[in-house]
Amino acid sequence: MLLKIKLVSLLIVILLGCLCSCSESSSKKTGPSLKSENQKVDSLTLLTRQISLDPANSNLFKLRAGIYLKEGRIDPAFRDISKAIELNPENPENFLMLGDIYFVLGKVDNCLSSYKKAAKLAPGSEKPMLKLAETFLMLQQFDKASPYIERAISMNQNSSQAFYFKGLQKMETGDTLSAITQLRIAVNLDSSNYDALMQAGSLLSSQHDTTAIDYFVKALQARPDNQQALYFVARRYQEMGQYDTAIGFYQKMNSLYPANKMAYYNQGYIYLVDKREFENAITAFQQAIAIDPRFVESVYNLGRTYEALGRYKEAREQYQQALKLKTNYPLAVDGMNRLDRIRAKK
Repeated sequence: MLLKIKLVSLLIVILLGCLCSCSESSSKKTGPSLKSENQKVDSLTLLTRQISLDPANSNLFKLRAGIYLKEGRIDPAFRDISKAIELNPENPENFLMLGDIYFVLGKVDNCLSSYKKAAKLAPGSEKPMLKLAETFLMLQQFDKASPYIERAISMNQNSSQAFYFKGLQKMETGDTLSAITQLRIAVNLDSSNYDALMQAGSLLSSQHDTTAIDYFVKALQARPDNQQALYFVARRYQEMGQYDTAIGFYQKMNSLYPANKMAYYNQGYIYLVDKREFENAITAFQQAIAIDPRFVESVYNLGRTYEALGRYKEAREQYQQALKLKTNYPLAVDGMNRLDRIRAKK
């Protein structure tokens, strides 16, 4: 089952500038995470010290507001960007960040007003246009997003992000072919545009286009340890029947993100259905269940694997457990019926 990229969630993480940082840092080893936290503390300490020495420097307040925003500390971020605007009300970047903060606070009207203020201060800049387009896309007001996207493109015809947004707008209005075209343009303009690569791969995959894997692989090259990209690459190779390659990527996910149950489950499915390596399937399903004991699909397929090995007692136990987790679960009911027929023949 291919994971679907959600438009709104993708755009929100773009807005905050921290795609996957929380899930990845929490799943990796403690060392790098601690180092990152120390760097944040050092940056805040340094900026605070500099602000005390130069309290009229608006850029210092803006920089500190940006750190607070990425950490989700909205109140100090708002105070700092407000101070930056007080010190320098002509800097459009200050209003762009203020708009970001207002959006997080759910104050959409204030958010849009801030972006429009930035646009007035920088009439030739594509940035405010992209922010306005992005916001309307998140609000699913696609007709309102369109003119800002077109203005951004007219300002900079090499803007990968503008064509990415145009692809999203086309996709959400049902024009899949145009969406793919726009996303390909975005990727051609910037081969490291992760979001455009992932969305293009997802759309092409839904069209059963074999070139989808190329986009997922490039996305993984842009972010080599990204959990989402690893999963999409592995899943696509699985769908293409390249099972050993898929397992290799799932195993990499296991090493980087040991709490990802789907990596284990999909390996188990390959071992059970495609490779008929039942002992490996048992191990993989058991690991998925250890992560999530209520993972009914893994419980059922563990039973199916035991059944394939003729270990009917263990298979029955798993089917019964699946029925406890999900009443009248059809696959488990069928499994129990099969076992009853086998027992009746003896």
